Amino acid sequence: MNEPPASAARFPLRAVMRRTGLSADVLRAWERRYGAVKPTRSNGGQRLYSAEDVERLILLQRATSGGHSIGEIARLDREALDALLDRTGRDPAANETAALNHLVREAIAATDALDDTNLERVLRGGALSLGSEVFIDEALPRFLRAVGDRWHRGSLTPAHEHLASQVVRRVTAWLSAAYEPRSDAPTIVVATPAGELHELGAALAAVVSAGEGWRPVYLGANLPAVDIIAAATQVRASVVALSAVYVDGDAALRELQQIRTGLPKSATLIIGGAAAGRLERSLDGTAIRVLPDLAALRRALREREATGQSTFEAR
Repeated sequence: MNEPPASAARFPLRAVMRRTGLSADVLRAWERRYGAVKPTRSNGGQRLYSAEDVERLILLQRATSGGHSIGEIARLDREALDALLDRTGRDPAANETAALNHLVREAIAATDALDDTNLERVLRGGALSLGSEVFIDEALPRFLRAVGDRWHRGSLTPAHEHLASQVVRRVTAWLSAAYEPRSDAPTIVVATPAGELHELGAALAAVVSAGEGWRPVYLGANLPAVDIIAAATQVRASVVALSAVYVDGDAALRELQQIRTGLPKSATLIIGGAAAGRLERSLDGTAIRVLPDLAALRRALREREATGQSTFEAR
């Protein structure tokens, strides 16, 4: 059977998002504002991309990760893009690291100045240039760690930390709005357990889940076990994901054990965050899975969708 030509439009939006690491919002902006690619439409109105479109978007993503403005390069042809990447280096890891470092420096400077408008501009620009996956999995956690480190050292005040948190919430809400789950999408409940007031890790987990085609039910911070159980049962969640950063270890263990006992056996309980790492040994042998970072959550959700089997079974 002959392969369709590279110019044939056959990739739906979600497939392109996964191949390129770009969010739906970024793709729309690149298409409408800059004419980077011109997808066709199916009979049902779905945007369809060709293999050439996908290749072009990958090259544009690499170039913007290396510091080039999408407005300057969007209309370059393939030959010009190849030449540009040859001049700036084809090592995407090095380019990505440089772009991440630059983004964090700019974001910290805006936080130091208590300039929430500029901070939001910097972070939204980072999402557009880096792609949503790299931005969520790496850029935002680096920025939040940098803010936390400075806050604990006393070089940032609580006001600076609160401003950064509020802006990150706005940006994650903006990113989440780009995703619309399928009618048959599996459901994941996301929250922080009782006593945990820091919810940004949970908010990021909800965005990751939405980007992977799940329907996140985000419950926020400091939620007692009984309420998490009730919500997960009501929406028939396949997975309950909790974030724990500073919560007391013994209290967190009690909460996790209560939640695991109260959930249906078919539901999976996972936990991430700094405190979760400290609890991992205590959770060994239980039906509670500790994931080290957002990338691990993304990989596990992808594998579950691909196989139809849970990747969170206790070891």
